[in-house]
Parts: sequence; C-alpha cells; structure tokens
Amino acid sequence: MRTRLLARAVATATAAALGGLGLAAVTAAPASAATPAKPYDFNGDGYVDLAVGSPHGKVGGRGGAGFVTVTYGRSAGLNTAKRQVIHQNTTGVGGTAESGDHFGYAVASADFDSDGFADLAVSAPDEDSGSATNVGALTIFWGMSSGLSTYATTDAFESGLPNGARAGTSLAAGNFNGLENADLAYTGAAGWGWFAFDPSISSQSAKAARIGGTRAFVHQRLPLPGGRADVRAAAAPSVQAKVRPGYSVTKAHPDLVLTWYDPEAAAGEQNWVVLTQPTNEGRSLNSRTSIKTPAVGGAAVGDFNGDGYGDLAVGRPGDAGHTGGEIGLYKGTAEGFETTGTVLNTATAGVPGTPATGDRFGADLSAADVDKDGRADLAIGAPGTKVGSATTAGGLFLLLGSASGITGSGAQWLSQDTEGVPGGAEKNDKFGYQVALLDLTRDGYSDLVVGGPGENADEGSLTVLRGRSTGVRPVTGAVTYGPGTWKVYGIGATLGLVVGD
Repeated sequence: MRTRLLARAVATATAAALGGLGLAAVTAAPASAATPAKPYDFNGDGYVDLAVGSPHGKVGGRGGAGFVTVTYGRSAGLNTAKRQVIHQNTTGVGGTAESGDHFGYAVASADFDSDGFADLAVSAPDEDSGSATNVGALTIFWGMSSGLSTYATTDAFESGLPNGARAGTSLAAGNFNGLENADLAYTGAAGWGWFAFDPSISSQSAKAARIGGTRAFVHQRLPLPGGRADVRAAAAPSVQAKVRPGYSVTKAHPDLVLTWYDPEAAAGEQNWVVLTQPTNEGRSLNSRTSIKTPAVGGAAVGDFNGDGYGDLAVGRPGDAGHTGGEIGLYKGTAEGFETTGTVLNTATAGVPGTPATGDRFGADLSAADVDKDGRADLAIGAPGTKVGSATTAGGLFLLLGSASGITGSGAQWLSQDTEGVPGGAEKNDKFGYQVALLDLTRDGYSDLVVGGPGENADEGSLTVLRGRSTGVRPVTGAVTYGPGTWKVYGIGATLGLVVGD
C-alpha cells in the first residue's frame, strides 16, 4: 500500500515556532475574501451537496482501495445527474489506489480558504508512507463554481507515526480556533490532532503556479486523554477515537468534541468525552469539559431545548448499560456541558419499541432542526434492530427537541417496513448505520439521510426522508438511491457506511 505522496512543503520558521508542520495544498484558484460557504456546498450555489465514503470499494480491481461519491444539491433535492466519483486513481489526486488503503473512511467539509466554495477532506487511514505501514493519509479537494476540483492535496498526516497509527479514522471541520479560517481535526489509534489553516504560509512550485496558487495548514498533534504512550495499533485497532464539531457555548464558532475509547486502559479510564475550546491566541485547543462515560458510540451536539447553548448526546450502542443500547444526554451551559447527564433508551416513555440485545441504539447520531421550531432534533441509528423476522434489518429514531430538551415525547421510529419508505426490511440491511440531518432543499427543514450499507449483499443504499413541521412522519416523497445511481454497482460500494454531515 505504499504510495508516492505529493511533496510536503514545510513553512520552516512559522511551523517551528508553532511546533507543527505546514501542509501545502495545490488548488484550482487562489483564496479570496468571499463569504465562506457552508460545509458541503462545494460549488457555492447555497445548496448542501452529499459526500459518501466507500472505503471498502474496489478501484481498478483492488479491494478496499476506496472511493467517494459526491452528489450536488438543488431546490428539488439531490441532482443525481450532477455527480462525481473520486479516488486515488482520479487525475490530479496524489498517490495510487491500492488494496486496503480505505480511502473514504472519513470525510469532512468546510471552506478552509474562505473563497465561497466548500472544500472536502477525505482520509485513507491505512495508507503507507515511506517504510511506515498503515499510518494514514489525507486528501483535500478544493471547491470551485463547477464543483470539486480533482487537483487535490494528498499527504501523510504527519511523520514519525508508528505502524498502525491509522490517522484519519475520523475527521471534523470547523473554525475551532476562532481565527479567520476553518480548521480540520482528525483522530487515529495513537493520538489526535488538528490542522489550522494559515493563508500567510505559502510556497510555489511549477504545478502550484500553473494551477493558480497554494494553500497551507499548520499541524498540531495532541495525545488522547489518558492514552497509553506505547500504543501500537493493528489494522483494526482496539483504540477508537472520534471528533465532532458542535456549537456549545457560542454560535460564533464551533467547539470540538472528542470521544475516546480504549479497552486496555485502566478501569474507569476507558471512555471519555472531551469538549475543547481555543486559547486566547487561537493556536491551540484546551479542554473545557471532560466527561467519563460508560461507553461511546455516536455523538452529536445541538441546542435541544432552545436556550442558546448546545447540548451533548452520546450514543452507547452496546448492551452493558441498557439492553439494546442507550444515549446519554448532557445539558449545555455557559461553561460547557454538565458532567452529570440523563439516560434515554427504547424503554423510555414515549420511545417506540422494546429493548432487545444487539439493537445498537445510538450507533450513530445527528442533530439539526427537522421541524423548523428553532430547537435541534436528534436522529438515532439502531442498525442491529430486528424488524419482523428480519434480523439486523435496522432502523432509526427521530427524537424532537422541546423546552425540556430531548425526551421520548413524540418520538418517531422508521424502518424499511415503515409506510412510505422505499424497499422492505431484510436481513442484514443495517438500515440506520449512518444518519445525517442536512437541509438539502434549503427550505429550513432538515432532511434525514439514512445509510443501509448491508442492502443487497453489501452493495448498500441511501434513503432521503424529507423534513417537515411534523418531523419525518408521515413519510412522503422519500427516495432511495443504490449503487446504480453512481454506476458503482458490483465493486463493494457499501453505500451508507460513511455519510458526511
């Protein structure tokens, strides 16, 4: 899986002063002073575009090389006639598609260079670099008026990582340090870090001059909370860490939520949720709130009670807490999240269903305003749920925000057997493996994108459910997309395994 990556340009003086490396990025156009685009609006038309990772997909016959499909938005919803399939064999992308790289394992978006077009970050956590194996690589595709440019940046996350570090198992983007430009955070098996975009750092090369300019980041690496210094992860590490953006105490810029799980850590130190905030100079992140939690699955931040502070939902999809899984809810305050929360599961009053072992309630979470009442709602994936006689058919819940926050009142359940949802519930569909709340039509109602990566023997599917004042039920106008939409049938697309939100 060794790849010859694009050369890294190190901004020596600045990077040395900050203790980081500069990651030079070739783009399609120089930065401008335009109003930054919203995440995932790659062509700057005001509509959210959909990016879906297929890290186990074949490229050029190489299994697990991975690819990403992009579909552009419009007022009527996704425009499947305007789409892209991008991978490491795409012209302009550094490296080569190789077996087991898992390109598309994580995706994130922000307008890093503030040019009015959102950009897309894609990880390949099992990419090799030099003699180091499975250390991870990052590719950034830059937005422009016609969509994502494939003249992208590809580079290793950092040098000196141990074999199996798998940097890029998750990505999160946002203006975390409160400066002018958006930043990019990542996790891996041996630590985590973030790239602060700094337009003052630049370098020129023949290709950069031809394309029109460069972009540069400054790298900061941070240890996992309570992490072991001697971590040497395998290709499928036991250490799991994820980052998510979330507006907690201010809507001026997001904070960064890190969830961490290490089964080999000391008792009581295995699971953490950490909320970070920028320091006064904006170059580093400090912990605002640290929460020990019984387990960690999905995580999402939203103002569920409408008081102006973001609240935290943490999924615990195992059976150790409540049978079938649960979520922990932590109220937001001016100082961050309260460290003592409440628990909700399918035994909570108002929540449909009956708890069953293996439901994986809380496997993935997404927060946004579906019913346009000014409060965030919460989508909860439960991909292991048995529907009728179909085991692991999967489903999801939509819990509506209220003055009391997230409760079971008015909770909605959906599966592929729900009236109006295309298809039918079948064994191992894993519907609800990924859930993403995105306002695809720009009408103020967030729509629900549901991944079912096990559909049709792991070909996968994506289902879009329209948001409205009543939530997503009764279901009308729902659409399901399969691999044929992007002409990736038969190459292990597992659509719905990774959905950008």
